[in-house]
Amino acid sequence: MKTSINKKLFYTISCLIILVIFFIWISNTLILDKYYLAEKKQSLITIYNTINRYYESDSDGTNLENELEKLDASKNIDIVLRNGSDITVYTTSKDFSRNKMLLLDNNVFIEFKYSMMEDNLEDGLNYGIKVLTDSKLGKEFINLFGKLNNGFLIFIRTPIESISESVSISNRFLIFVGIISIIIGSIGVLFISKHLTKPIKELDNIAQKISNLDFSQKYTVTTHDEIGTLGESINCLSDNLEKTIQDLKEANIELEKDIEKTSKISEMRNQFISDVSHELKTPIALIQGYAEGLVDNVITSEEDKKYYAEVILDEANKMSELTKDLLDLSKLEYGQNQLHIESFNITEMIRDFLRKNEVLFSEKEISVEFNEDKDIFVNGDVFRIEQVLTNYLTNAIKNVDENKKIRISIKQNEKTVRVCVFNSCAPLSEENKLRIWNRFYKIDSSRNRANGGTGLGLAVVKAIMAQHHTSCGVENVDNGVEFYFDLNLQNQN
Repeated sequence: MKTSINKKLFYTISCLIILVIFFIWISNTLILDKYYLAEKKQSLITIYNTINRYYESDSDGTNLENELEKLDASKNIDIVLRNGSDITVYTTSKDFSRNKMLLLDNNVFIEFKYSMMEDNLEDGLNYGIKVLTDSKLGKEFINLFGKLNNGFLIFIRTPIESISESVSISNRFLIFVGIISIIIGSIGVLFISKHLTKPIKELDNIAQKISNLDFSQKYTVTTHDEIGTLGESINCLSDNLEKTIQDLKEANIELEKDIEKTSKISEMRNQFISDVSHELKTPIALIQGYAEGLVDNVITSEEDKKYYAEVILDEANKMSELTKDLLDLSKLEYGQNQLHIESFNITEMIRDFLRKNEVLFSEKEISVEFNEDKDIFVNGDVFRIEQVLTNYLTNAIKNVDENKKIRISIKQNEKTVRVCVFNSCAPLSEENKLRIWNRFYKIDSSRNRANGGTGLGLAVVKAIMAQHHTSCGVENVDNGVEFYFDLNLQNQN
């Protein structure tokens, strides 16, 4: 189970607070009483040294009593001073001075004096310290007995407060403060952890998106600490990865294009070989047959020999035309020929085409109608569009019926122009309307080879218009069929 960094930080700091409080509690329980006694003993030693200095600086003792009273009031101590004759020269408490065990019974006093000092005097100290119980008061005191530099004997004592009670009170107070500290600390930790982990969560979110190849989100650097540096690094990583992946995509696209191009070239080559081998069988057979007839002298008259030679020449020309058309169509279909798009007057192109073919129309007694007078400029490849127009009119001439009527019209809308070529004939079936755009497809297979063509004209039209990214087609209309192709008006893409 995933644990958030917020919880981890909360648990860590909370445990740290609890451990600190527990350590203080243990220290209170085990060390405080010893520390307290040591401090009390050190306090008595400090007072002993202070009184020693008072006697050294105040030889006549005028201010001495004043200073001793100050010490008594501020330190909560009892002091007894005796001269060399064991006469009490100063005491801070009358009750204390009437203590028979310590003051009136000189033997006991002397015994106590030596019992306290025997260990210390061996070490060259002028005082000794012991913890004793006052049987009258029922309290424990820390007692110091010593000898001042002027020969006076000094006795100082201070009561020992109940250490265990103090420790107990301190521990209870510590627990109370600890609970409040944990509550306040937890609230503070929640706020701090949320503040500290917010940028980390944001960086994690960005990293997740990067792993999913989404480089849209960037970290906003607001600090100059380690998190800010990490954010800058992730932003840099995101940019580099995005650029690298983009470069790889572009390289992959280029590779795919190269592979596709190679595949198309191979397909074009195979298709071309297949088409040529299929379509050249008949003309090759005819050329071979007529050539063998000439070689074997099957015919004797010059007129028949001339006819045989003309057939051979005609079939050779058809083979050349077929090969040329197949190469042209293959290049168009597989994008090998680049278009040269420019603006030109489609109306003027149609007029020029009709003027050049007036003789042909007259010979075949075909009526051609074109009534457009307005100049219309379109975008396209002039050579290829003229090729489309030529193929449409050639197809119309071959398939026009006894009415011998051809009509060219231009239909213009907001963005495009549609050029229509009509010829009078029987309507096309739905199957033929689809199949006439295929290679080598001929509706009337009974036509002789002289007038039948190669069957590639409409396939070439379809390939040219596909390169222009516009449409072409055929529709049955009244008294005939109408082929059309579309072009973009000038400045239209």
